[in-house]
Amino acid sequence: MAAPPQSVLEARADAGGASGIPAAAARGSSWIWVVLVLAMCHAAAVASFQVLSVLVGPLKAALSLTDVQYSLMQGLAVAIFASLLGIPAATVADRGNRRLIVLVGVTAWSLATIGCALAQSYGELFAARMFVGLGEVFLYPAALSMIADVAPPGRLSSAIGAFGCGGPMGAALALMGGGWLVRAGERFSAVLPGLAPWRLVFLLCGAFGILAGMLLLTVSEPDHRSPGEAGSSGIDGALRHILTNWKAFAGVSGGMLALSFCVYATASWMPAMLVRDHGMSYGSAGAITGAASLGGGALGAWLSGLLSDRVESSGRRDASLRVAIGVAAAFVVAIPAAVLAASWWGTVAAVWVGYALLGMPTVLGGTALQQISPPRMRAQVMALQVLLVNLLALSLGPLTVAVLSEHVFGSARAVGYGLALTVGAGALAAAGAFLFSRRAFCGYRNAAAGAKPPL
Repeated sequence: MAAPPQSVLEARADAGGASGIPAAAARGSSWIWVVLVLAMCHAAAVASFQVLSVLVGPLKAALSLTDVQYSLMQGLAVAIFASLLGIPAATVADRGNRRLIVLVGVTAWSLATIGCALAQSYGELFAARMFVGLGEVFLYPAALSMIADVAPPGRLSSAIGAFGCGGPMGAALALMGGGWLVRAGERFSAVLPGLAPWRLVFLLCGAFGILAGMLLLTVSEPDHRSPGEAGSSGIDGALRHILTNWKAFAGVSGGMLALSFCVYATASWMPAMLVRDHGMSYGSAGAITGAASLGGGALGAWLSGLLSDRVESSGRRDASLRVAIGVAAAFVVAIPAAVLAASWWGTVAAVWVGYALLGMPTVLGGTALQQISPPRMRAQVMALQVLLVNLLALSLGPLTVAVLSEHVFGSARAVGYGLALTVGAGALAAAGAFLFSRRAFCGYRNAAAGAKPPL
C-alpha cells in the first residue's frame, strides 16, 4: 500500500486523527449553523428527486407512462447532466468558492422542479428531470468538503450524519406532503382550478429549494484546512491519488456504489410496492413511507454518524466500513421482510427499518472517502463517486426492479419480488467490497496519522 502524500501527513485530514482545527470550528459553535443549512439544502435536493415516487399513478394516468418510462425519469434522466457536470463543478469547488457551487445547484434543481409542474408530455417531464440531477453533483461534493473543514476533530462522522439527516427529512416532506396532496386533490380544485395535484406537488418542492438557497446566503465559505497545498488539486492529481491507493478506493467506492444501488431501488419502488403488493392507496403508502423516512431515516443517518465516531474513538480506523457492513446485512433482511410480511404492522415495521437504512450510505461513504482524500481533492474525489452512482446505481437500481418485475416475474404486481432480489444482490456485493478494502483502508489512515495500527 502506497504511503499518503506529504500534504495528507501535514493536514491530518482523517477524522479522529486531525491535529489542526479549522477556523470555523475554532470560533465555537458556528460550524453547527453551516451543517444545518447544508442539511436543509440536502432535504430540498432529496425532496425534488424523491417526490416522483408518490406520483407514479397520477403521472401514468396524465401522461400515459409505462413503468419503464417512469424508472428512466427516476434514474437515467437525473443522471445525464449530473454525469456531465459533476467533475467540473467539483474542480471549481476544490479551487474556489464551494458555497457558490452549492448555491448554483440549489437554484438550478429548484427551477427544474418547478419546470416539472409545467410539463405537458413525457419528453418535457424527462427534460426537466435532467436538471434535477444537478442536486447531487453540485451539492454533495462541495458540501462534504465544507463539512470536513468546519467539523471539530473527532466529530466528522457526526457532522456528516447531521447533514445526512436532511435526506430523510426531504424524502418525508415529499412522500408525506406529496401523498397527502394527491389524496386530497379535490379539496384544492375550487381554489386552484385546472391545476392537477401532482403539478402542485412539484411547485411546492421547487419553492422549498428556493427557500434553502436563500438560507445558504447566510453561510460563509470556510477555509481549507491545508490552504498551502498546490499542484495536486486538479482532477489529474485526484485520479493519481486514487490509482496509487486503488485497493482502499476500490472497496470503499464499490461498496458504497452497491449500497446506493439498494437505496435508489428502494426509494423509487417502495411506495409502489406497498400499493401493488399490499393493496394500499398511494396516499396511505406515501404517509407510511414519509413517516418512516422522517422518523427512521433521519434517526438512522444521525445514529450511523454517532456510531462511526464511537467505534473510531475505540481505535478502530475502519469504523465507517465496519458500520457499513452492518448496514448491508440489515438491507438483506429488511427489504424482503417488507415485501413478504403478512400483517399490516409487520409491513410497517419492516418499512421503518428499511428507510432507516437509506440515509446511512451517504454518511458512511462521505466519511470514508473524506478520510482517505487530501483536503484539496475532497470535492473531486466525491464527485467521481457521485458520477459512478449516477451512471450505475441511480440509473440501474430503479430500472432493474422494473425489468425484473415486468420481464422476469411477468407482472407489474410482482414489483416486490423484483425489489427484494435487487436489494439482496446489491447488499451482498457491498459487504464483499468493504471486507476486501479494510486492510488497505486502515493502512492508509495509519500512515496518514503517523500511528501504529491498534492491537
